[in-house]
Amino acid sequence: MATTITEVGALPVRDRCQRLMGIASGFQLSGCLYVAAKLNIANLVGAGPRPVEKLAADTNTQADALYRVLRALISVDIFSEPQPRTIGLSPAAELLRSDIPGSIRGLVLWAAHPFLIHVSSDLMYSVTTGKPAIEHLYGKPAFECFASMPEVNYDFNTGMSAVSAELAPAVLDAYDFSGIGTLMDVAGGHGYFICEALKRHPQMKGILLDQSSVVEGAKCTLCDMRVDDRCQPIAGNFFDHIPAGADAYFMQHIIHDWDDESALRILGNVRQALAARPDGRLIVVDMVLPEDSRPHPGKLLDLLMLMFPGGRERTEAEWRSLLDKAGFIITKIVSTKAADSVIEAVLN
Repeated sequence: MATTITEVGALPVRDRCQRLMGIASGFQLSGCLYVAAKLNIANLVGAGPRPVEKLAADTNTQADALYRVLRALISVDIFSEPQPRTIGLSPAAELLRSDIPGSIRGLVLWAAHPFLIHVSSDLMYSVTTGKPAIEHLYGKPAFECFASMPEVNYDFNTGMSAVSAELAPAVLDAYDFSGIGTLMDVAGGHGYFICEALKRHPQMKGILLDQSSVVEGAKCTLCDMRVDDRCQPIAGNFFDHIPAGADAYFMQHIIHDWDDESALRILGNVRQALAARPDGRLIVVDMVLPEDSRPHPGKLLDLLMLMFPGGRERTEAEWRSLLDKAGFIITKIVSTKAADSVIEAVLN
């Protein structure tokens, strides 16, 4: 349950100070978490606790400095210390293992990435101008910036794949994809979602649309997940053209990247692709923000959208307005076990 303003005000001054300072210094723990994930500490202690000196030798780090980082994480229940200077797993640290189902290591490596932290430090520029901080710092739009920085681009795509791995089951459980003959995943990245959808629905065929460099990587995923015989990868740019030929067009975490003007260009291309299929549908997976002050993870994600591509998270009213302008009408909004919702729309 969220803490209300009244409850916070009733706290002793010292507790209120600690609350504020915990938020103000949160970047320090984020940095520690990134180091632990990058060094694969959770994997190294997966079979049992190990002395920090041994971990330092295995990761080519300085033992005392590594211990101080891990000690900070242990203080917030990430990792454990069963014996002095001996590091073990905790329930939270278990999720940082890369060798288990449900791992979120890839997502943590992106969410706590120094590049992301650097851009976030320039939030004041975005607040002052309404423009993406990344363009102020690097002189180019977000996705051009990623493309020019191979290591950052790799970590970004790995993080997005981790998001898909977590989100795909929630979406497929919540929304009925049966009856769709051909599903196009627009800007589907390395193809994790379309693969899971095809595995869940053996009669369905798939099309994966993304930039040529991304599609090349997706081919491996389609092959590894054994759906390459039912899914056609296509290189393209959704701002220029979205091919016809699908019964439904799926976009996960795409529209939130863009302001209304850019989003309408993308949605207009989907509308054009569906022109010959009046019974076709658009399926958008994004967050739907509450209209009131209730806590919601989308309210923080919204700030990343502001600082990076210049997009935004939207309320239900904003989604309805945007899709109406694009020539669609929302037929249903389905909540999932995740923070995201499935928005289904048809031609108006």
